[in-house]
Amino acid sequence: MPPRKRNNGPSGGVKIPKSYSLLEEIKKSKLFKKSGSTADDIARKKIEESCKTVGISRYAKAGQLILFKYLEPKTKEELEYYDASPCTIFFGTFKAKEGKRILGFNIHYYPRNARFNIMDKIFKMYRPVYAKYFDTGLTTDLDAFDYRYLIDQLEEHGLGFGVRMYIPALASEPRVINPDMWTTAVYTEGWFKKRTKAAIVQYWRQWVQKGGQVKSHKVSKKAKINKATKAAHRKVLRSNYEE
Repeated sequence: MPPRKRNNGPSGGVKIPKSYSLLEEIKKSKLFKKSGSTADDIARKKIEESCKTVGISRYAKAGQLILFKYLEPKTKEELEYYDASPCTIFFGTFKAKEGKRILGFNIHYYPRNARFNIMDKIFKMYRPVYAKYFDTGLTTDLDAFDYRYLIDQLEEHGLGFGVRMYIPALASEPRVINPDMWTTAVYTEGWFKKRTKAAIVQYWRQWVQKGGQVKSHKVSKKAKINKATKAAHRKVLRSNYEE
């Protein structure tokens, strides 16, 4: 089970009410009216106090949210920009020609309101599972956490823009964020390198307006993945890849 400092058994000890709304709880947070940088500082401190570091390969399960540091991407020099501290919900682990990779979407690439709505809708889609493991985190992959389905359901919020692939060995200080901490995690912000947050938001807007394409979104030409992964994720990986 993901190592939280507090948990009450394999299926969790917290029962959420039927009326529970992630979006409402996010908006009730004291961080809601804080500036981005202030909210980020407070949220990260709370996560560091509540969530232990883990082995990312073991815990990057489909449907799991993890905050980690990614300070030196393999293709850093070729990337137009990158987030040095992603907060990512993973689709799982894949084998590429160059080794193991983990694929997911980094919530920092979405403006705050879009981020809130994306997380709220995902929680609603998979509520029975997230409710069961509310304070312990997922113990196995969420089988129904399908990439193509989520893109179809959430592309109005530009979900594809935030999809990234990472090399597990380059990730440091990964912390599993269980569903009861999502109301805090959504207030963390990216540590963007080579471009400002304002520029990233503009790229996201272009992505949404153009239905999943943005000219300025450059990626490594060296990125290679196997045929099965490429077939499943072709549309996004073609223009939105990072390692």
